[in-house]
Amino acid sequence: MRSSRTFNLVLAPLAVAALFFTSLSVSALANTKLQDSKELMAAVGAVEADRLDAASALAETNEDLALARAISQTTRSLVREQRTLTAMAKKEAKARAAEMARLAKERLLRTSAALKFRIYIPSNVEIPSSFSGVKRNPLPGTRISAYFGQRGWRWDGGIHTGTDFDGYYGQSVKAAADGVVVGRGWDGSYGYSILIAHGDGVTTRYAHLSDIDISLGDRVSIGQHIGNVGSTGNSSGSHLHFEVALGDRLVDPLDWLRS
Repeated sequence: MRSSRTFNLVLAPLAVAALFFTSLSVSALANTKLQDSKELMAAVGAVEADRLDAASALAETNEDLALARAISQTTRSLVREQRTLTAMAKKEAKARAAEMARLAKERLLRTSAALKFRIYIPSNVEIPSSFSGVKRNPLPGTRISAYFGQRGWRWDGGIHTGTDFDGYYGQSVKAAADGVVVGRGWDGSYGYSILIAHGDGVTTRYAHLSDIDISLGDRVSIGQHIGNVGSTGNSSGSHLHFEVALGDRLVDPLDWLRS
């Protein structure tokens, strides 16, 4: 009986110690698990934050792309609209210019005195009985500096009765069609000029010449050299003043050349 009590007295502290150490182990394990759980939650939180950041960045990228597409579409629309407006403006300007030219011609036709073409044809010069209808620019390769029907100080406030070709001094002037020379020499404001009759009442004049290289009564062929560009008479610079008359009425030389 005494031995049993002694044994119990020995085992009791050991059991308490074992229980204490077991409690410590459980507590440590619990703390470890708790720490692991916290770290796991932190990792999950970090992953979620990264996911949200990525989603936010993707949303911003999509917004930027949408904005870029909208800007591109707007720009293309504006370019198309500008092209349309430019084309319309050009068309309107061309229409206005054509209308102004038409009105100028109408004014010119109403001013019959300015359109009278008076010419004396020597009796010994035989003019063609008919006009072939073949024509050519008398000064090819040059630009037009003044049109038929214009008004301005260069014509003393009157009407321009021909077409001016802006040639250089001495440039060769060609006959606009087959015909006979019915006039040559000095002719007042025209300076040195040539008149050629082509038949059917068609006559052409070449004015402000520096030289005349044909004679009265000569037959000339279309494109034949007849004189040289100058600035004689009422002229402010080297050019060819070209007139066309049908009977006693002047007409637009450009219309005649194109017809």
